[in-house]
Amino acid sequence: MPNILVIGGSDSSGGAGVTADIEIISGLGGRCYPILSAVTAQGSNGSFNSHTMPSAILEAQLDSIGHQQIDAIKIGMLPNKDSIQSIANFLKQTRCASIVLDPVIKSSSGASLISPDAITTLKDLLFPLVSLITPNLFEANFLTDLNYTIKKEFSIVANKLLSFGTNAVLLKGGHLVGDQCVDLFLHSSGDEITFEHKKIPNGTEVRGTGCRLASAISYYLASGESMPKAIKQSIDYLQDYISENAK
Repeated sequence: MPNILVIGGSDSSGGAGVTADIEIISGLGGRCYPILSAVTAQGSNGSFNSHTMPSAILEAQLDSIGHQQIDAIKIGMLPNKDSIQSIANFLKQTRCASIVLDPVIKSSSGASLISPDAITTLKDLLFPLVSLITPNLFEANFLTDLNYTIKKEFSIVANKLLSFGTNAVLLKGGHLVGDQCVDLFLHSSGDEITFEHKKIPNGTEVRGTGCRLASAISYYLASGESMPKAIKQSIDYLQDYISENAK
């Protein structure tokens, strides 16, 4: 059974964050070690509030699982510069080779999940330490100061993200206009793979899909799959999840 460390915010509505990570990883057959960077209050009516975990508590959580064998790490919400610094320090000491960062900027309700002054810290400190980042198109444009919205421009955005030092990028195109979803995988070696599938009606209304995809990728990497295969299996898994939960 692979062991996956997940770092992110809680979600009282059960739709996203560490709650979704635990659901997916446990459902796939892994063991999840959850570390909370923030406690959020979210509801189906769009309400949102958040409390950032003090750095001392965040670091104590990480120290408490230091003796465990960790096969992959999935990182989600990191609300401020201090939390990013704490995670960067931890990653520099870990021997885990599979680290997936989902650089969440906003919640489904539109609330900010990271302070504006922490964006540069996220790119400078964490991107060079992770195996894969999984931004959606909004997040990718936000991080790169670009404004591309069509699939033929995806490689430009992905290459700009690689320039920040990460090993690989999965640029998610679920919000592209049209009935096809296009996801672009780009590795620092130059390997590029496009994943295309038909959009599921009302699929964008399902919450926590980004969290769940990154968690599934972490699970398959921890199970020994190559990154392209882990991504493909995770996309297929997420498609089934969306089909079952879209209204």
